[in-house]
Amino acid sequence: MSQMNSILAGMQTTLQYDHFKGVLYPLDFGDYSSTKPQTFKSLVEIVADFVVKDSTMTLHALEMMPQEIITVLMQQALEGNRDRAVDVLLTKWPLTTLNLNKFAPNIFNNLSILHSHLELTKTAKQGLRYTTCIAHNFLETLKRKCDTRLKYVDISGYPTAEVITYYLATHCMLAHNEARQNMMIRKYEEAIKLLPEEESNGKLERFTTDQSLPDDHFAVKLDVFISSEAALYELCKALKVSGFRESTLRLIVNKLDATCLGSGKIDILLEQINPEHLQSLSLKYNSISSGEMMKLCPLIGQLTRITTIDLSSNMISLMGDNSELCDKLSGMFTSLVHLIRLDLSNNILRGKLRSILTCVVLPLQYLGVENCGLTAVDIAYLSYSHHSNSMQELALSNNNLRHCSSSFIALLRNLKSCVKHLEIENCSLTDHHTESLAQSVQTLIELVYLNLRYNAFTRSSLCQVGVSAGSLSKLQYLRVSYATDCYDSDLLDDEQEELKKEFVNHLGAIVFNEQKKLELSDKVLNVVFSELF
Repeated sequence: MSQMNSILAGMQTTLQYDHFKGVLYPLDFGDYSSTKPQTFKSLVEIVADFVVKDSTMTLHALEMMPQEIITVLMQQALEGNRDRAVDVLLTKWPLTTLNLNKFAPNIFNNLSILHSHLELTKTAKQGLRYTTCIAHNFLETLKRKCDTRLKYVDISGYPTAEVITYYLATHCMLAHNEARQNMMIRKYEEAIKLLPEEESNGKLERFTTDQSLPDDHFAVKLDVFISSEAALYELCKALKVSGFRESTLRLIVNKLDATCLGSGKIDILLEQINPEHLQSLSLKYNSISSGEMMKLCPLIGQLTRITTIDLSSNMISLMGDNSELCDKLSGMFTSLVHLIRLDLSNNILRGKLRSILTCVVLPLQYLGVENCGLTAVDIAYLSYSHHSNSMQELALSNNNLRHCSSSFIALLRNLKSCVKHLEIENCSLTDHHTESLAQSVQTLIELVYLNLRYNAFTRSSLCQVGVSAGSLSKLQYLRVSYATDCYDSDLLDDEQEELKKEFVNHLGAIVFNEQKKLELSDKVLNVVFSELF
């Protein structure tokens, strides 16, 4: 097994892959209005794909082929997971910079990652492989003192494994310590030379240090995912020395996901972050209380270039007399003038959504407020707020919308020209809401993904929704639970399964007929079923 594969094998097997979907990495919804033409590789790409299958052949090709071909070789090596070829290409890289997203394909363009853990895991692992391959081989290239011009590597836009972040951070500190030792030796030698000749004789000792990296300046830009104390403290030290002008190896953090660390350690980490570089911040699963959030607000407010924040799954509560926290959050959001993606799910925001979202300067493109105890007042605010005309993704799941259905329907009508991804799972919707819901869904002309799971609809109601879904030219996925009347305690399990199959076929036929009637038969709508209970 190669050294590269050893690192991949040593990655945590319990990685929380759900961190790589949702607010932090925007999905590429693309153009789903028509069938995409089949693409073929060019002759140059076919040749490059063959060459990178063997690292020795890749090395020979670099000596014989034009220098411009190296970019095509890198693209094919990454797409084919040819780690040894990537290593060779980095040693001969003719440019001073390398940006991963120019060579690796976009991995967040498969909508099935929203409901398939298998697809999400596959996507995340591919991203981890790209970043691991480039980061590890780049450092190995520097340590071997190879003749490369490469000084700046950008692997942001793809998830980075914590072990690679730790690996980069330790080498950053090692290079810094070596640079300090060399500086002290030079100063010592200069001081000895200033002594009179009779005093300096015999005092000049030759000190040498092993230089692990070339005597130059290098930088790596990356997305950091961190959840352990050891990696946290090593990263903090590396970020500290990265701010020094004389630093040999600098780390630049583009996205930061700090999980399961606690508020106290988050404070330490945020103080080391350079606000000029950070674009996205995720602090989910840190058990941040309301009081701790008040302390974090000024620190987060300084990160003025942020476009994305995820504060979901903490212990933030705006219930009762919590005006001070509302003011702190409002001030924080006012400072973040570039914010367009926000996830506050699994915190208690009951009745206070307007107080905090009014201060978000730009209209939000993504809003996650799942399981937040939203009231009719909150839904009504969303329906007429400045966010409703630009919101592409809205997650409202696990909020009781039964008693605020009129405000919810008004919200859907205002989202008709912009929303592409809508999550309304387990929102206590029933047959009573079917007619207005189906009519509103039919107006969502940009909708690509709709999740209606765990709402108690009968077969007739779901068929009504199916007609509306079938009329949407861009809708790719519809997630629903089996109808309530597919379950009967008097029936045997086999009989219930047969009832479900009949319903699936019936709903499929309704969707197909609606598409055929509207001449949308070339488009496939994927209906994903799940159990209701």
